[in-house]
Amino acid sequence: MTEPTEPRTDPESLSEFLEEAQDEDSFVEELSEETPREDAAEQRLELLRLRDSPLTERGVEIDPADAAEQARVVDPGDEEYR
Repeated sequence: MTEPTEPRTDPESLSEFLEEAQDEDSFVEELSEETPREDAAEQRLELLRLRDSPLTERGVEIDPADAAEQARVVDPGDEEYR
């Protein structure tokens, strides 16, 4: 039987992201030799911030579709939501 793990959370800072990224082989594989590690980490951190919020503490009376739309993070360049 495996131990339950804590749910993964987004890093709070660039330094926290860099610490976590050192443990992940997938991040290292994505970088080319010419890409500065700090720049790539900062760009990836921005992408993580644009992810949708998890749907938690939703009341019973709230329509799930409405809650999902309200939790969606919209990219400022998204023409569909202007």
